[in-house]
Amino acid sequence: MRFFFFIIFLLLTGITGFSQEILTGLQYNPMVMARAMEHNPKDYLKAGLDTIPVTLPFFDDFSANNVFPSSDRWIDHYAFENDDLAVYPVNLGAMTLDAINDSGNMYPTAVPGPMEFIADHLTSRYIRLDSVFTPVPRALTPADSIFLSFFYQPQGRGQAPQKNDSLILEFLVAPAHDSISPTDTVAVPDKWRKMWFANGMPLDTFTLRYNKWFAQVMIPVHDPVFFKNTFRFRFLNYVSLASTSEPSWPSNTAQWNLDNVYLNSGRNRYDTVYPELRFVYRSPSLLKRYESMPYPQYCNDPTNEIKDTIDILMTNRDILPHISSYNYYFTSLAGSFSKSYSGGTYNIQSCYSVPYVTYQKFAHPAVPFLIPISEADSAVFLVRHVLNPTVPGTVKGDTMQAYQKFYDYYAYDDGTPEASYGLSPAGSQLAYRFNLNKSPDTLRAIRFYFNKTLGNVSQQFFHLCVWNDNAGKPGKTIYSVLVMPKYADSINKFVTYHIYPPLAVTGTFYVGCIQTTDDNLSIGFDRYNNSQNEIFWNTNGIWNTSSMSGSLMIRPVVGKPIPLGSGELPAGEMKITLYPNPCNTNILHLHVPGIPEQSRTSTEGTLVVSDLVGHVRMRTGYQQEIDVSALANGLYFLEIRNCSASRIGVAKFIISR
Repeated sequence: MRFFFFIIFLLLTGITGFSQEILTGLQYNPMVMARAMEHNPKDYLKAGLDTIPVTLPFFDDFSANNVFPSSDRWIDHYAFENDDLAVYPVNLGAMTLDAINDSGNMYPTAVPGPMEFIADHLTSRYIRLDSVFTPVPRALTPADSIFLSFFYQPQGRGQAPQKNDSLILEFLVAPAHDSISPTDTVAVPDKWRKMWFANGMPLDTFTLRYNKWFAQVMIPVHDPVFFKNTFRFRFLNYVSLASTSEPSWPSNTAQWNLDNVYLNSGRNRYDTVYPELRFVYRSPSLLKRYESMPYPQYCNDPTNEIKDTIDILMTNRDILPHISSYNYYFTSLAGSFSKSYSGGTYNIQSCYSVPYVTYQKFAHPAVPFLIPISEADSAVFLVRHVLNPTVPGTVKGDTMQAYQKFYDYYAYDDGTPEASYGLSPAGSQLAYRFNLNKSPDTLRAIRFYFNKTLGNVSQQFFHLCVWNDNAGKPGKTIYSVLVMPKYADSINKFVTYHIYPPLAVTGTFYVGCIQTTDDNLSIGFDRYNNSQNEIFWNTNGIWNTSSMSGSLMIRPVVGKPIPLGSGELPAGEMKITLYPNPCNTNILHLHVPGIPEQSRTSTEGTLVVSDLVGHVRMRTGYQQEIDVSALANGLYFLEIRNCSASRIGVAKFIISR
């Protein structure tokens, strides 16, 4: 009997473990893909600029947020410069090494399994370690005490590197060259020496071990072999991917963040300071709940939508305290509205005694004004933050800015995915809660951000749904339509599913989806902003609040009608009539409004028939009489795709003979 109960327990826990929400890394980086399309990093190498050495000091804090490393200091573009993935960085912005290359794709060697492979490189330009030229030209020697320092962090807001993964620093011993003999010429590759490495671990383990979010490393340069005009260093990471039976789940992993890479002479192992006043996290939204919201909805209740205070994280990277001033400025782009805030002055202590500023007027400045209301449908405002020493020249200051947007959609997310969100198994439901100030309103569309998966194997049907409210959780389904994902191929590429007919919503409503397969829908997940209390999931008839810290990249569009634009999919799409349905013969008839009945074939479209789990069972040119004799009894989906392979309609049908 005890054994019987034990087996029942295992079965129940196994089922519970399988029904879950799952967060994975990205399999493609749309920001890198878009940047690569508008700027080919290889052009820099073609121009031969990588052979021109730079002089000391060498410093990069990765605060430009240019996606690619700066060509002023680096020769490759595999690492990802961003202000999203690092947790408590040294300053705003960091460089991330992961398993995604300079075109935004997973490396071809990224095969699920235990074997590690080399992924990203971050390689400096040649650096003049033979000489310095100020204040007077002279030769450099090991006696000049040259040190390379940097800060590093595993995982951040990304995926944790496994214990066999690693981050490595190497110095160039000898550049590539041709070895010429009387009979042959042999290409000799670069010769590198490993100078430092770190094994992978989760961020929580790292912070417990080092009692800090970023650890600083000091590497002396004292071997005479490096004192030449072709000195170079590089970081690289070894990556492994977890194996899984579902090809849509493996993803980017082994993420490492770098900050404040500094090489100079006249240093020692205690020279750990680069004095500056810095913002650490970017400018926050002034809205209490949302990153952005429809302007008419804001205007209906501005007092309850604007924060009383905002949170600004700043630090003094010097060993000395500095009396400093902090201000922010809020203006409309048209210049018709302008407000400013002054936090006065404050003596900011060194980060080595107080890591971050806690002074109320600096760290939590008030918002003593309301954003203006009007009859306009949208508005955009610029927010600029300025932190400076009161005595100019004593330490470097900092400035950052952001836009506060009011368009026709609600957004908890910031528009940039750090991960992919999915549910398992098939039949799982996902709902996202939003609240109207002006009620009722019209739900016009729902925008989704889908991350690509390897081979796009997660392009499976799902039900796009809207629910009303039932005591703070999703209630009755008030809208449902069968659609497929369309994946992001550029920055901020949301797919718009138009609701047809438009749906009247009141008070609190929920938007989301119901899965038809076990595949990862790979919904963009913003780990920078946290709205997990608004995310609900259901795999067994009970709605649960999400356990994942972050925000789904799903945005409902409300208000006035919106046009169908490029890349936007109507949720109902083209109306398709199939008959007989259920079909008990071998011929299925297709009717689409606008295509004459007498037109039997067309070269302008393709018909694709898939089964319930998304496997393609038939593919043919457009025709209005379809031979389905090869299909077994069951439920199927028929898609019509245009000449560019974009879907323009879908319908269900049943074979029942």
